[in-house]
Amino acid sequence: MIDMTNVITKMCMLFVIMMTGYLANKWHVLDAEGNKKYSSLVVNITAPALILASASDKNLAGSKKDALFVLAIAVLMYLFLILVSFFVRHLFRIPRGEEGVYRFMTIFGNNAFMGIPVVEAIFHNVFYAALFNLPNNLLIYSYGGYLLSKKGAGGNENMRFRWRNVCNPGVMAAFIALVMFLAGLKFPAPVTDTLNCVGAVTTPLSMLVIGSSLAELSLKETFQSVRVYAFSMFKLIVLPLVIWLIGRLFIRQFVVLGVLVIISAMPCAAVTVMLCNEYGNDAAMAAKYVFVSTVMSVITIPVLAFVLSAGM
Repeated sequence: MIDMTNVITKMCMLFVIMMTGYLANKWHVLDAEGNKKYSSLVVNITAPALILASASDKNLAGSKKDALFVLAIAVLMYLFLILVSFFVRHLFRIPRGEEGVYRFMTIFGNNAFMGIPVVEAIFHNVFYAALFNLPNNLLIYSYGGYLLSKKGAGGNENMRFRWRNVCNPGVMAAFIALVMFLAGLKFPAPVTDTLNCVGAVTTPLSMLVIGSSLAELSLKETFQSVRVYAFSMFKLIVLPLVIWLIGRLFIRQFVVLGVLVIISAMPCAAVTVMLCNEYGNDAAMAAKYVFVSTVMSVITIPVLAFVLSAGM
């Protein structure tokens, strides 16, 4: 049973930390350069440390069979989202030149910054969230890069694929954690304590960076587009509910189904803006969707947690 009071409290806490980051940027405590460095710190050090620590968690739920099942479910979820993304242009009447950005935002959520902290807050199971990040990280810099390149958006420019982006610390940490879990291996207590200590800053630092990044946008222009709200509701509510209705037909483990739904309900990936800049796509438009979907998720995630709890 999900403790709804705990979920709402955690989401409010995350929102307050995010707004703290927003104010820190406005007060010039944080800036774009700082956001970039702290993002790198989270992605390359603190989040991988949290994932590795999860491999030695004595309270880790599930069997080895469950872990492989979760990984298979994660792959199927991304295949489903890729399929859905083909219809987004027609559903929202998106100009062909912008199709790649919308398809990218449909498929990829903010798993690295919000997914792991939120799943940990609701289900206390970081490991399963890390397994969902494996296909996410493998696809986001390959297929995702293709979608955001001009070639993927209907132009002729070749995408620039880099294996070093796929073999990043987050992916490697998830692989190591999976191997350790399957082999029944544990880190020595001092190593686990150190990893937990470093990983503990992932949640607050992530939310501070998201809030600071949002402060770089124009609020007036961001909230003027009806399409932003419609697409955000589609991503945050409609898709997770469809995935829940399908998943409950063959997933019996409540935690596995819950992690699947919550991960699919993450707002647009923060990395969308950075990759749009890299591949020459519309970064300003992407930033609006990241902003609105992130703010709306503070409400929609507790709603979905309630639906999950009521549907047990």
